[in-house]
Amino acid sequence: KQWYQRRVREKSKNKTVFLPEKEYKCTNSTACFNMDTITWEPVYTEGFEDALPRSRAGHASAVVNSRLYIISGRDGYHRAYNNQTCFKDMWFLETDKPPIPNRVQLIRASTSTLEICWIPVVTADAYLLQIQRLDNSDVNEWYDVAVVKGNSLVVSHHHSKPSSEEVDENKPIERLELSPGTTYRFRIAAINACGRGEFSEPAAFKTCVPGFPGAPSSIRISKGNDGAHLAWDPPANSNGNISEYSVYLAIKNSQSTESPSSLAFVLVYRGDSPSCTVKTTSLQNAHVDQTNKPAIIFRIAAKNEKGYGPATQVRWLQDTKTSSNKRPVDKMSEMADQRRLFLT
Repeated sequence: KQWYQRRVREKSKNKTVFLPEKEYKCTNSTACFNMDTITWEPVYTEGFEDALPRSRAGHASAVVNSRLYIISGRDGYHRAYNNQTCFKDMWFLETDKPPIPNRVQLIRASTSTLEICWIPVVTADAYLLQIQRLDNSDVNEWYDVAVVKGNSLVVSHHHSKPSSEEVDENKPIERLELSPGTTYRFRIAAINACGRGEFSEPAAFKTCVPGFPGAPSSIRISKGNDGAHLAWDPPANSNGNISEYSVYLAIKNSQSTESPSSLAFVLVYRGDSPSCTVKTTSLQNAHVDQTNKPAIIFRIAAKNEKGYGPATQVRWLQDTKTSSNKRPVDKMSEMADQRRLFLT
């Protein structure tokens, strides 16, 4: 089914002028709704007219994943048959809780904040973000940070009561600020009209230590004929002059696991320029992480007069169909699963 804006023919000064009206009418054409671009795309049916379903004038529905999409049709009662109005409304009905989100990713860190983001879940209306302080003796307790509508947040504090305890609505909720040089774990759950889904795998990030530079940000990776081209922005908080950068590549190791903390890394660049090229010969020895989607892992850190600060860890997503070319498959490959770690 497809809708076209009606045009009224009006004769003026020996010529015909088409004026658009604010209504739509049904046609006998067939179109496909693109869920990524939210647009109708024409379907070319030349030679296949008899084998394809015909267009509809009434309401229609379709199930995509866990959503039931309902498309409005012809009004059908106050106009003549040849001039009935079609509506372009489309609604959806949730039929299940959202799936488990991917792990939280880190955009940048400071001494008192952690800016994080995550890949949106299509069927989510909001997200519940929780935090856990790793150097806390009560390590098993999670604390609520916020219910977020978007897919990013600058975290500077969290609730003082564990999420497992009931909150007294008559008492104000106390908040605890993030501490410098402290490691925190984050997890997130998607929420929609059917309820809250399962939590994601935890991801650990560390706030910066005063005096050391922050972590490089806005990592950009592109595929070239000679290898992978990396570029990044200097730390927002350099705490002095940045003298050099170091880039590390996760390599194949028979004893390593998929856990980032147990991977083996090798230095592939050290210099004062905020960009470098990792040769194809080095990429051939890279470890391909299979945690979510196949990816090559880099770590990038900056150094000032006091020493190296935390490193940004970035996963460069790989196309499974052309894995030998090490080519990224989407724009999230430049920042997916970024996290800060301290290099020694």
